[in-house]
Amino acid sequence: MGLRLLACLAIAVASPLARADGDRLDTPAFRAPKASGAMLLDVVSAGDRLVAVGEHGIIVYSDTKGASWRQAEVPVSVTLTAVFFPTPRNGWAVGHDGVILRSDDGGGRWSKQFDGNRANALVIDAAQRRLREAGAVNGASAAAQEAQRALEDAQAGAKFGPSRPLFDVWFRNTSEGIVVGSFGQLFHTADGGRSWALWRERIANPDNLHYNAISVTGQGALLIAGEGGRVYRSIDGGASWATLDTGYPGQLYGVLGVAAAAGREVLIAFGFGGRVFRSVDDGAHWLPVALAEKKPLVSGLVAPDGGIALLTFDGRIWRSQDQGQRFTPAGGGAGMPAAAMTPAGKDAYLVAGASGTRRVSLQGGTGAGQP
Repeated sequence: MGLRLLACLAIAVASPLARADGDRLDTPAFRAPKASGAMLLDVVSAGDRLVAVGEHGIIVYSDTKGASWRQAEVPVSVTLTAVFFPTPRNGWAVGHDGVILRSDDGGGRWSKQFDGNRANALVIDAAQRRLREAGAVNGASAAAQEAQRALEDAQAGAKFGPSRPLFDVWFRNTSEGIVVGSFGQLFHTADGGRSWALWRERIANPDNLHYNAISVTGQGALLIAGEGGRVYRSIDGGASWATLDTGYPGQLYGVLGVAAAAGREVLIAFGFGGRVFRSVDDGAHWLPVALAEKKPLVSGLVAPDGGIALLTFDGRIWRSQDQGQRFTPAGGGAGMPAAAMTPAGKDAYLVAGASGTRRVSLQGGTGAGQP
């Protein structure tokens, strides 16, 4: 189970903002006076604006570099786990109950494009198609029996409703995007989210392991980090994927591509228990990187100078300036459980987590990201 899913389950039980008076997919996010202090699970830049998403459909945005925040208009009250803006005005957010939201005004107003009910329908349709194809060849074959079991599993899952969360989203431009999530969910759009296609069969994942994060390297390769220590890599825009095994059986929460000499890219995967793995041959082989940290590494990014920054669950940042061979602690930490970060000027990051956002200076010191 992914770290974001664990955090969100805890929120649903403990938060005083929890709503139980209707379908969360049809209930607008509660207008909270202190929305910027809610649990926030992701934060990104949309041009000069900052946008953060989190519990119960709360989305906040800042035009003051995080000094003050405004709450966005959101049509759902499910917990949101990730947000991505390919342009300053066009963004997508994903979250629990399979929801996908879109904004075309820089994050001020959002509309729902997709949810777990539609996801269930796509999964059932795909399973029925596989069963028809297998039955047409040999109705008693192992393939037909496997297809029948897959259909029964899809139908059983749908009985629980739109319950499977999405964990991350990436868009190449304002038309083409991919979302990933729990139990091997993988969806693609080529029309800005007006329609979505199920792509799960493009990755060999018979156990339906979770996909926790998706990213793209400087050379355009797509990377997915997931359960079971798996990394998935595509060099053709997601049409096909190679499964890369780091040798670690636990959760990976992110994977990065870092430019190296001779046009090569180093891959850095990170996850539970402070584990970091490094590959210099496109993921064919991985070596563990020693890190004096045992907390889960929940977020990472490649800085403009080529350095790597990794964020721990307790809000500390670790940096590397040698393509991930060594990491050292930097700054004073966010002082709260953390989930994500984004650059906030020279030698500083804005960290999102249990109590909103905090600005972390790598020279030491932490400041609140909300008034």
